[in-house]
Amino acid sequence: MTGLSDSLSPRGRGKGEGGKNEGTPLTRRARLQATILRSNRNRRSAERQTRHTMPAAQRPGKTPLPAQSEVAAAEVLAWVSDCIEGGLCFLSRGILIFENGQFGELVESATVPDHDTGRSASLRARLFADATAWNQESLGTRRATTYRLTDRQGQPLTYHCRFNVVPYHGGTGVLLVLQDVTEHTALAQEASQVARFQSVLARIGTLAVSDASAQALMNEAVRHTAEALDVELCKILIARETDDHLAVVAGIGIEAEWIGKLTIEGGTHSQAGFAIRERLPVVVRDLRKETRFTPSKLLTEHGGIAGMCVPMLVEERVYGVMTAHSKRVRDFTDKEQEFLCTVANTVATVLERRRRADTQRDFYHRLFMSAQDGIMLTDTDGRILEWNPALERMTGWTRGEALGQRPAILKSGKHSPEFYDRLWQAIRSGQAFVDRFVNRRKDGSEFLVWESVSPVKDRDGTTQYYMAILTDLSEREQMLEALRHTEQVKLVGQLAGGILHEVRNPLIGLGSLATHLAEQDQLPQAARDRCRLIAREAARIDELLESHLGQLRPRPFDLRPCDLPSLIDDTLTLLRPNLKKQRVAVKAAIAPDLPPVEASRAHLQQVCLNISMNAIDAMPNGGELIITVKPETKRVAGILLTFADTGKGIPPDDLKRIFEPFFTSGKAKGVGLGLTITHDIIERHGGQLAISSPPGSGAVVEVWLPLRGAA
Repeated sequence: MTGLSDSLSPRGRGKGEGGKNEGTPLTRRARLQATILRSNRNRRSAERQTRHTMPAAQRPGKTPLPAQSEVAAAEVLAWVSDCIEGGLCFLSRGILIFENGQFGELVESATVPDHDTGRSASLRARLFADATAWNQESLGTRRATTYRLTDRQGQPLTYHCRFNVVPYHGGTGVLLVLQDVTEHTALAQEASQVARFQSVLARIGTLAVSDASAQALMNEAVRHTAEALDVELCKILIARETDDHLAVVAGIGIEAEWIGKLTIEGGTHSQAGFAIRERLPVVVRDLRKETRFTPSKLLTEHGGIAGMCVPMLVEERVYGVMTAHSKRVRDFTDKEQEFLCTVANTVATVLERRRRADTQRDFYHRLFMSAQDGIMLTDTDGRILEWNPALERMTGWTRGEALGQRPAILKSGKHSPEFYDRLWQAIRSGQAFVDRFVNRRKDGSEFLVWESVSPVKDRDGTTQYYMAILTDLSEREQMLEALRHTEQVKLVGQLAGGILHEVRNPLIGLGSLATHLAEQDQLPQAARDRCRLIAREAARIDELLESHLGQLRPRPFDLRPCDLPSLIDDTLTLLRPNLKKQRVAVKAAIAPDLPPVEASRAHLQQVCLNISMNAIDAMPNGGELIITVKPETKRVAGILLTFADTGKGIPPDDLKRIFEPFFTSGKAKGVGLGLTITHDIIERHGGQLAISSPPGSGAVVEVWLPLRGAA
């Protein structure tokens, strides 16, 4: 068995390959083998005991114990468990057969919170209970479960576990594959949260410009805000003029009959009163431990524990407060605070203007004038009724010039009639239309915007207006264009350098030959003089070419510590409009605690943009871009970035020429330089670039970079 272990041992594997220091891989595999063999011995012992207690007629015949087969199976299974990404565990009939080191680390670092008792349960016990129950299912049954957990410090964790019912010694067992998907889940939740926030603000904005009642507006605001923030309690409290009490005018999570009748204490001894006095958001993780103020009776009776309270400011005056509370201990992010402040201030402004009906139109203009994005309001026939200053700056058309016109003044001719048919079909059916538009300014220049067109409805649901919100994407596109231009300029330099180098080689040969002929006495003097002239000119041109080559040689990169997760985030931010337009979903799996690499951040970002843009172009009908970042040891320790798409892939013949300058596989854009430049950048960092395209799947691009001091 020892000899077999040594013969199978892969070279170059060390403690860093598992992400944790668990000892050598052979040590971990040896422990797994011992566990498996010990389980098999216990099982055979139980079988022998059963045969002794059974009547002779019912005893099964003796079967030789396949010891060598079990040893081999144990060793192979140990190797497999060491190679699988994630924790691996196997149980049969409630008995633990084996588990790998990563499974143990995952279950020991997490607990199952019990919100009823406030205590934490063992994750291992929960998993084993689920696996034992699942062991009753038929062979081949599979199931995936997501567990919401906490770590030892109380921070949330998300684990994904796959249960597989497999054969085992005439019966069945359950194979568990456990993975920590906390970071991926957080990224997905953040993207979903931003979308929810935008939807709520758009909904409130739509109600604000309609003639919906103030109560309807507040009810919608608290309902959508509670859903967006995932809280059980959300209220709007308006300060009374007679005392420091606050009236509950709208709320979710409290009895409906209390709305408009209930008041709660204000003053600095309450969270709401504290927010009013400070004119700042007040965030509490656990009201039971708060010392600045005491929770209100209403919150205590409804189980409020963690929450935010923000002042509703209108023209430097505190109109009231808006609160959002959860029934569990929780931390609120800055984005959530900003969102609640935005909702609170928007609602407060609308309420104030509704209370003063004679200034409602003034509010209408202020709402439009203060927006940083361009906002256009039209009637149902498409005549422009409002045109805010941001749109004036964006388009060059003044408000006076635009009023009465149609949005067609912005048409660039870059969109087909079918595109506008889809727009009108959506908004006339009461739905919002969101897409990228290429518009034209007054001076004839084009600009790119992210435009949302939505109907503004009356109380009875009748569409009264259409509102368009335009977000200028020109700066982002200019950044991408600058990167593309840099690629082209660099390649021209490389091409010129190559030409100069190739010209020098024959030129040196000509000069040498001319010098040799000039030294031949048998040639006429005139011929020898011409040869000397040729040699001198060849030398002069060679010096000139050497000077130019010195100018074209690339300068060394300014290498500094570069955080790869941050770089990936910046890249995805730049590409977000392209991803949305192409309907490409991004899945990022970034290993925690990655060390920085010594690199030129700007050039590495160019690499990530080149690779990602190629992946997006390969999925014109949408798809999935999977980005992974993890430690990887090749000749030395390093970091491996992998970009995998679900496009049509790359033909084998094209893969052979993939790094050739000016080679392109028929793309509408680009000149075939991106991967050539990408390859050059990675090589100058001492890294490796590999591209593969497995049959039947998309392309996979691997970028490996060495760590500092390892190269």
